[in-house]
Amino acid sequence: MRSCTFLRSFVFIIFFYLFVSANVNISFAQAYAESNEKFEIKHELFQIASSVGSQMPLFSLGILSFAFDEPINGAFPRSDFLNALNNMNIFHFAVLSVAVAGLVLPFDSYTALAVLESFVVSAAITGVVKFLVGRARPYVSDSPYTFKFFSTDEAYQSFPSGHSALSWAIFTPVAKKFGEFWYSIPTLFALQRLWSNNHWFSDVYYGSLIGYTTGVVFYDSKSQ
Repeated sequence: MRSCTFLRSFVFIIFFYLFVSANVNISFAQAYAESNEKFEIKHELFQIASSVGSQMPLFSLGILSFAFDEPINGAFPRSDFLNALNNMNIFHFAVLSVAVAGLVLPFDSYTALAVLESFVVSAAITGVVKFLVGRARPYVSDSPYTFKFFSTDEAYQSFPSGHSALSWAIFTPVAKKFGEFWYSIPTLFALQRLWSNNHWFSDVYYGSLIGYTTGVVFYDSKSQ
């Protein structure tokens, strides 16, 4: 059952990507004509790789986060607050990304497009890494070093945090355009993953960093 859910999620990401790619030139034709530029996904993926390189200090510093997994998770208070977020999956985040992009579109078409592209890329990255790493969630094992590599079992897809990655990917372009207040939303998503005991601290750290990085790259590529 978990395998089917995993496969459906990836098929959905692929179709969502194709849908965005097929319609982007229609939906944003006027904006592209004004700027005389045509942004391609492949080019922006290269920019993401470059941006990751420029943020290597943060990714490298994140290695230390693994050493603090047990003390931070152990000290973090447990709460049922916002437990509804636990039920969100890739489909719900896709709807959220489209809704946010739709609200932003009348004000800035480039930012709206950045929201969609950042979501798609972050979803793909986190999905692949979750599958490859197969890290056990805190409620499965008391040890942060329990792994089941190449796992499609949701209980072993803790690293990185998908909720953190996708929420940061969606709202980072919005925050960069309309103000830092909007960072409060993905921050709340990230903290909820800790107090609900769904993720280790390092899961949330790297998930947030992945989402933030993709959001920055796609937003910057549109604003140039």
